[in-house]
Amino acid sequence: MASHALDQRLFDQTVGAFGDGTATSPADGVQLINGWLKVIEGNISAEIIEGKLKELRSELQFTNPDADRIRALLFSLADHTSQVAQGSNIQDQTSGKLENVATSLRKLAGQL
Repeated sequence: MASHALDQRLFDQTVGAFGDGTATSPADGVQLINGWLKVIEGNISAEIIEGKLKELRSELQFTNPDADRIRALLFSLADHTSQVAQGSNIQDQTSGKLENVATSLRKLAGQL
């Protein structure tokens, strides 16, 4: 399981990269995805998110990624992230951070 410091860094990187609507490169996206996959590995409540992240990573690695597919995956990830944030076993602080990530994903998807 990943450390709390890694978790916090990923929250900050994700919101920073996508929250202001600034485009990021596919390679940057792949790096963030790999970090999140390490954090959520083995977490049953994040299995759907894990699958969507893997799909998104694969799409970003294509020479010409499909913007429509990426948009759909980002919206789906945002929805599932919000669902996890509302779970009964999530602390308030973590819930807020997850909602911020979901909002950032929606902003990015809306710009594609």
